[in-house]
Amino acid sequence: MENFEYRSPTKIVFGKDQLETLPSLMEAHKVKRVLLVYGKSAIKKLGIYDRIHTLLKAQGIEVFEESGVRPNPDMSSVLSGRKTVLKHDIDFILAAGGGSVIDAAKAIAFGAHLEEADVWKTFMHEAEYKEALPLGVILTIAATGSETNGNTVISNDDANDKRSIAKEGLRPRFAIIDPSYTFSVPRHHTFAGSIDIMMHIFEQYFSPTKRTETSDYMTLGVLKSVIENTNRILNGEDDYHTRANISWAATLALNWILQKGKVGDWASHRLSYPLTVHYGLTHGYALSSIFPSWIETARNYNPQDMKRRLDLLAKEVLGGKGDDVPDTLRSLFRSWGAPASFKDSEIDLSEEEAAKLAKQTVALGNVGNMIKINESIAKELYLNAR
Repeated sequence: MENFEYRSPTKIVFGKDQLETLPSLMEAHKVKRVLLVYGKSAIKKLGIYDRIHTLLKAQGIEVFEESGVRPNPDMSSVLSGRKTVLKHDIDFILAAGGGSVIDAAKAIAFGAHLEEADVWKTFMHEAEYKEALPLGVILTIAATGSETNGNTVISNDDANDKRSIAKEGLRPRFAIIDPSYTFSVPRHHTFAGSIDIMMHIFEQYFSPTKRTETSDYMTLGVLKSVIENTNRILNGEDDYHTRANISWAATLALNWILQKGKVGDWASHRLSYPLTVHYGLTHGYALSSIFPSWIETARNYNPQDMKRRLDLLAKEVLGGKGDDVPDTLRSLFRSWGAPASFKDSEIDLSEEEAAKLAKQTVALGNVGNMIKINESIAKELYLNAR
């Protein structure tokens, strides 16, 4: 294991009807003017929107809005929200929704301290992150884990690109997690969310760091719960406790506790970004399309570390042998209605297209730690995923 420091400053308020704690949470931060960031209609259908306004109005808090944030949020929402923050001297950002809404809120939070042109440049590592407004989260989907980390991923339609940054100052101050809200999520997004959770776990599990048994067994335990409870939904055993377990797993999967003492990989996420940009794949489905190919490619270039990890994964969670893991995952993803290759999504990937994807993937340098993926290996991996 490696040396590490760890703190998770996000206050988690978990369970049914916990939206009622919002006044005390806002009072703790002396909020006067808040920007409410949300998507299209989900929080209105769930009654969250009206309840937020009622609770905050009773506190005398002014509420301004940035609505219509889309999946794979674009810079247009970020810059629009930024203008509202500056115009009305907003002192707190409140994100109500899923990972895309939270990502947009985080980008607005730090964008308010930058010139407009520098917001995207920060994602491109061409401008320096300064600071961010405080933000809180009301979560409606179990997937990204954005509620307790400092990560934000934003698309830029004008640049035809998608990038991420991670900063401690972007960790939400609080997260209200009511698993009841996740019943409203469409079925395919529920399964895509479970794949996203699994991928966050895999990105931290597949590590070249030696002797990380504590982290490994924690990781595999969370993974086993995600698979077990997602299969419950598939089999018609969907209830509050199933949703609660998946919701808690989503948070644990990316609050960085599972990566302490080791190096993560994170190549698969970088490989997936161009797929959402160019082919419109849901984030979870982009990951399921590419990850089995990543395993096979990484196994070719780093057989010793991959064998150790794959054998333990098969023994503790998936069954079979380590060599079977890519095909086992393909079968699992397909049983959930998700693609496990480009063919499953009817994407006829040419060599030229694979080359373009590879170039975009490594535009800021090689990716990954189990193996260092350069442009050539990235192209090989995309072609193998056909």
